[in-house]
Amino acid sequence: MIPRRSSHHVELPVRDRRKTSRPEQHIACFSRPRQGFTLVELLVVIAIIGVLVGLLLPAVQAAREAARRMQCANNLKQIGLALQNHDSSHGEFPKGVQSGPALSSSHNPVRTGTNWKTFILPFLEQGALYDQLDLDFERAVFAPDWFGNEVLENKVVSAYNCPSSGADPLLDGDFGASPTTDEEGAQKHDYVGIAGAYRDPAQRREVCANANYGPICNNGALLVNESRAMRGITDGTSNAILVSEQSGMIAVLDNGSMVKHHVRNNYAGGWGGAFKDSTVENLSSGQYHHGLTTVRWALNAPTAVIGSSDAAYRNNTVLNSNHPGIVQVAYADGSVQTLNDGMELETLLQLCTVDDGLVDNLP
Repeated sequence: MIPRRSSHHVELPVRDRRKTSRPEQHIACFSRPRQGFTLVELLVVIAIIGVLVGLLLPAVQAAREAARRMQCANNLKQIGLALQNHDSSHGEFPKGVQSGPALSSSHNPVRTGTNWKTFILPFLEQGALYDQLDLDFERAVFAPDWFGNEVLENKVVSAYNCPSSGADPLLDGDFGASPTTDEEGAQKHDYVGIAGAYRDPAQRREVCANANYGPICNNGALLVNESRAMRGITDGTSNAILVSEQSGMIAVLDNGSMVKHHVRNNYAGGWGGAFKDSTVENLSSGQYHHGLTTVRWALNAPTAVIGSSDAAYRNNTVLNSNHPGIVQVAYADGSVQTLNDGMELETLLQLCTVDDGLVDNLP
């Protein structure tokens, strides 16, 4: 017989697992000291950063220049439309420069006038400024009150400055070969009107006159003490330049030095007009004009007539800019176009002449 299991079950004690498990092993961790970059690694990182900067910086600079160039083109667009609106309102463009008569037979002192940039102020939303100006010019050039228009002192009309110029828009007296600090605070302008083009001495008898500061012609759109109407541009408004950039430095041909070309402070800065009372038909030997140029040289070219004297006194300052390889211009049809430095001089001269009939070879 199978013996019956006793009803008194004796439960054996259960081993404490904690006691039966293996003793916890404590492993001593010895952390290694953290090491820095080695010299080689550091040089590699620096080289990579340098390469990235070298790749990105030109792109950033190009983007900034593109923005400045676009703003400059917008300025020219505004100026061109303002000239068109002046023609629509008055039946003609403004005078390129308006001179003041000499106060004595020796032309010293003399009165100065102003240029076309003053007359289009109402069409650049600057009517309030224009209304404050004295356009009679009954004061001498060297008078301490600045030909009577003190309101222009330290006044900046942004449409007249190219952002790529890099110079302070207000004159500081430091320019050319003959620096002066007279009447600081006049605005420097970076755009010039086209009085015409000079090709050969034979033209002097017809549309050009000679002067100590270079020949002056009246075969362009903005004239000396005269006004031309839009209808007088017989070559076509798309073939005639009204205004160009002139915002760079001018290279002197004989020594290669660079001089600023903006006008003297005591002739009212960029607002100044003609020195002495004259027209192309009755030109005094010392005549020069501000705000206008008679085109004679290639774009951005060194200007032979400057020599070692002050660039501000010249009638043939070149069309130039600080935009690499180009100059922007406003045409009579209101368009703004880019001219490359490689443009043939003859083509440029044709574009600066409004009624010569030479349009067959224009681009």
